[in-house]
Amino acid sequence: MNMTAETRNYVLDISTDLFQLSTESLRLHSNETLQYETLESLIERRAASDCFKNEHRTDTLRRHLGAIPTEGKVRIQFNILTTSAESLDEACEYLTLQLGSAVTVGDVLSVMLFDYVAEKKATQVLNQIGLGERTQSGGNFAPSETGSENVIPFR
Repeated sequence: MNMTAETRNYVLDISTDLFQLSTESLRLHSNETLQYETLESLIERRAASDCFKNEHRTDTLRRHLGAIPTEGKVRIQFNILTTSAESLDEACEYLTLQLGSAVTVGDVLSVMLFDYVAEKKATQVLNQIGLGERTQSGGNFAPSETGSENVIPFR
């Protein structure tokens, strides 16, 4: 991170469940990048993409926020670029409108992490059944590339 860039510091008291979601997210992110990642690096990356705001239906978000309480007794701190903080603020506004109730930065963090874990788990399942990145890009492959060499054609 550029040390001359403006940053915003957050201190949140989150639930144990949200803390565990954050550590699982960091594990997945570290395994993806093959580096020891931080909560800041994950937030920076996800806030920049803005994709997490539009990925889930309203009822799914409500169920998630109901199942994983945001507030709790685990204190976390992170320092992110002002541009990422502004993205979090925009996400707060967007999700407040979408859910019809006030949303905190902690709630946005929870939704962001939920979206990240869901995305990684979905990719893992798709890869396990042979529908990973190759087919997601819409490419056409020879049968030997798709694993269908085990299929006997009917004549």
